[in-house]
Amino acid sequence: MPERAGLLPPHSLFTVPDSLRYLEPQQLKVFLQSFDAWCSATNRQEYIRSRQRMRALFLLLRFTGARLGEALALDDRTAFDFTNKTVCLGQGDTEREVPLETVVSSELQELLESSMGCSLRGTFFHMDPGYVRRVFYARAMDCGLPKELATPRVLRYSRALEMLRGGVPLMMVSNVLGHLSSDVLASFRKYTHDDVNSIVRKAHTEMQQRTSARNSFVGHVAHVSTDGIMAEVEVATESGLSVFSIITEESVRTLRLSIGTPVVATIKAPYVGITEHGSVPSKKQRNGFACSVERISVSDVMAEITGHLEDGSGICALISRNTVDTLQLETGSLIYVYFKELSVVLNSVY
Repeated sequence: MPERAGLLPPHSLFTVPDSLRYLEPQQLKVFLQSFDAWCSATNRQEYIRSRQRMRALFLLLRFTGARLGEALALDDRTAFDFTNKTVCLGQGDTEREVPLETVVSSELQELLESSMGCSLRGTFFHMDPGYVRRVFYARAMDCGLPKELATPRVLRYSRALEMLRGGVPLMMVSNVLGHLSSDVLASFRKYTHDDVNSIVRKAHTEMQQRTSARNSFVGHVAHVSTDGIMAEVEVATESGLSVFSIITEESVRTLRLSIGTPVVATIKAPYVGITEHGSVPSKKQRNGFACSVERISVSDVMAEITGHLEDGSGICALISRNTVDTLQLETGSLIYVYFKELSVVLNSVY
């Protein structure tokens, strides 16, 4: 049985709206290093406590994408669950449980449970927002970052992009961050809508570099039906064709397929069959298309037939030399090409 499905990770293809201010991973790293150096630059106990609190706040904002007001209002006695490495943020409609990275969870736990932290339990993160911003600006200057990028909001958007680049769906990112503003969501949706063809095509090129498939259709998922074990996926191509694939339900989950997911459907040439155009079944079969032959390359045993479907899509079939002779194929012939649903491999951009 042919290869069934594959993932095309888009993190190398991901772009960001120009209107959104954010920090790249290396900038986030040097920003944190600036806080580390600042904390190490004093021996006075009262300064150590103040600076460690500010560094802890930076870690919280950096790795949760919390709003500044949410972080400053935290009751550290009840907000953290260090056993499960989570923190509860927000109130009302925006209340949510956000996972913490192991290292961050350990650092915060150690600090809060230290003698310095114990004396501030319940109010550890209660600091003046103006002072917080001034410290952030100063730390940014220390490491050469622009002042306008040294804000909690920029950290929030940076975390959102970090999650998106890691493959987390947009709406899940919004939920974890306590609902991104409508204009930010719109800018991401606009990007997804306007640039999806470009992303899929780049991913398509990447996919072709590591597969022998000659036939491919760029489109999006139009329908998914399952029976508990297998799934039928309909792909609507850019030109309006429907290509059907049968894969496992596990593959549907792995590929994160849902209505609208951009995909590339590929079929290897040996799995494409041909017949006379006049012998098309009265009830049109799935994955069956009229094709105009453009080129025939033959050897003593095999033949490669290339042509175009009615919508202009290219198609290639690898068949026996005997079939070419039997059908009396020549350039310009009108034929019927078809392939089984089980032969269609799906690759998604997740």
